[in-house]
Amino acid sequence: MLERLAKPLGGIWNGAATAVNAFFRVLGTAGKLLQDLLNGVWLGHPLHPVLTDVVVGAATAALFLDLLRLVFGIDGLAAAATWTLLLAWLAAVGSILSGLTDFKDTAPKSASRNVAGLHGLVNIAGTALFFASLTARWAANDGLGFWLLLVAFVLIGTGAFIGGHIVFTYGEMVNHNAFSRGKRAKEFTPILPAADLPDAAPTRATLGATALVLVRRGDVVHALKDTCSHAGGPLSEGSLDGDAITCPWHGSAFRLADGAVRHGPATTRQVAYRARINDGQVEVSGPRG
Repeated sequence: MLERLAKPLGGIWNGAATAVNAFFRVLGTAGKLLQDLLNGVWLGHPLHPVLTDVVVGAATAALFLDLLRLVFGIDGLAAAATWTLLLAWLAAVGSILSGLTDFKDTAPKSASRNVAGLHGLVNIAGTALFFASLTARWAANDGLGFWLLLVAFVLIGTGAFIGGHIVFTYGEMVNHNAFSRGKRAKEFTPILPAADLPDAAPTRATLGATALVLVRRGDVVHALKDTCSHAGGPLSEGSLDGDAITCPWHGSAFRLADGAVRHGPATTRQVAYRARINDGQVEVSGPRG
């Protein structure tokens, strides 16, 4: 049902994602750092769900305080409800910014992008009503403020439901390597003749059924799982930038030595393997950790 509701506005969702991507590109390096902040690279976990938890929790508390005040006649709660609602609104603004940053990297013209667009639209409407409720309260119209909050709460709750659908149905912003860490060989296993591994060129190889990307720098070989943790892109088709490799799909960058995230939208480190050159063969053992 959600897919049918969202699909007619697919052109709007694609246009919005293009605009957000363009905004970050125009900012250059600052845009990349801002994207990392909003994706949650520094957190090791997407930032968006952290903020949405604050939104739902604070909105629920504000509505509860209003009900205690209006239904049960408990005095002295108006200011507490207003301050709690202000927290919900501030967190909602942060949620919109982080959500748009995640949204720009959804697959174009896909069902997941369409539903994510609907999710964002519903939550933007709820956030606007949060502010309208605050404005009514500051104007001493607590009754109107309550009804606006009630409608906003329904919208935010609906948005949260749609957000869960996006994660659990389409797997957006989850670690694509969480359940497939690959062969845990204790011993080094030959996987490729060293002569077939060019210097400073990402090369795909396999360890059993697990696809790896190998990068050689002289006699040093780095090995990471080929599947990008963000959206499953092939790192072997990516590019090198110093000691990092960049995914060709959305630009996530990982440190070759240990798979640590250098830049998002990925927030989860890449699975890294031990690798060496021995007797003319590239040998791999791992993964690390």
